[in-house]
Amino acid sequence: MRFFSYLSSFINNWRDYPAEENTILGKRYTVQQMIGEGSYGLLYKCMDQQSGDVVAVKQSRPSKGDYARQLLDREAAVLRSLQHPRIPAYRDFFTNNRDRYLVMSYMNGDTLEDLIFEQNMKYEEDDCIEITQQLLKLVRYLHEQGYVHLDLRIPNVLFKDGRINLIDFGLARRIGEPPPLQVPVRKQFKRDSSASSVQFKDSKESEDLRDIGHFMLFMLYSTYEPDNNRGTAVERSWQEELHLSTGLQNMIKRLLQLSEPYSSSLEFMHELQSLAKTRSHPSDKKGSL
Repeated sequence: MRFFSYLSSFINNWRDYPAEENTILGKRYTVQQMIGEGSYGLLYKCMDQQSGDVVAVKQSRPSKGDYARQLLDREAAVLRSLQHPRIPAYRDFFTNNRDRYLVMSYMNGDTLEDLIFEQNMKYEEDDCIEITQQLLKLVRYLHEQGYVHLDLRIPNVLFKDGRINLIDFGLARRIGEPPPLQVPVRKQFKRDSSASSVQFKDSKESEDLRDIGHFMLFMLYSTYEPDNNRGTAVERSWQEELHLSTGLQNMIKRLLQLSEPYSSSLEFMHELQSLAKTRSHPSDKKGSL
C-alpha cells in the first residue's frame, strides 16, 4: 500500500508541475512567473500578447480533475458578474485538453502579514477601524450582488497605495447556495477511509463577518507587547491580552459570534460607522473598559 500511495503522489506532482517561464498559454498569454498555488489551482503572472497588459491566469489543478474544473467554472461565473476596480476583472476563459484557465486583471500589493512583520507597521484602534471600513465596503458590494467570499484570509486582502484590493474568489458562492461535496477518496490508496463532505463554510454573510473579526484581531495584535514577568503556563484570551475600548471589543465579539451576531453586513457597517464617529468621545478611548 505504501508503494501505491507513493506512486499516486508522484503522478499527481508530475501532473501538477507548473508551466515554466515563457510558456505560452492559450496561444496568447506568456508566463512570467508562478505567483500562487492552492489546493485546486495554479496561478501565473502573464503578459497578454494581444493587449500588452499584465494579467493573472489561474489554471485548474490537473490532479484534481473535474472537481477543480467545476470550481474554476464557478469562480469565472462570479467574476463575470462583478465590476469593481478593487476586485479582479474577468478577462478571458479557455481550455487546453482537459485543463481550464481563467484570465483576470492582475492585482498586486502587500498583505497585512508583509506590512506587520517586514515593514514593522503597527495598527492602533483608529487604524483598524479605518482599514476595516475599506474592507467592508468591498464585502458589502459583494453581498449586494448576492455572493459571499468565504475566504477573507490575510493573503487575499492586498494593500496598494493606501487602498485595499480583494482577490481569490475560488471559494465564493451565491448566498444560500449549498456547499460543494468533497471529491470521493480513492480507497485503493487510503486505508480505512470513507468519502465525506469537506467542512465548507455555509453561504452566509455571517461567515464573511467572522473572517473580518479575525482579520481585525490580527491587525490589533501588531501593537501587543507580551508581559515577560507573567508566566507562560496560563494561556490568556485576546480580551485579556489586548486592552481594547469597550465598543471595539464588543464589536469583535459579535463578529466572532461570541455574543449576539450581526444579522447582516449592513448592520455591521452601520455600527462600524457609528463607532468611527464617536471615537473622539473620552469614554470610548483605548483602555476604557
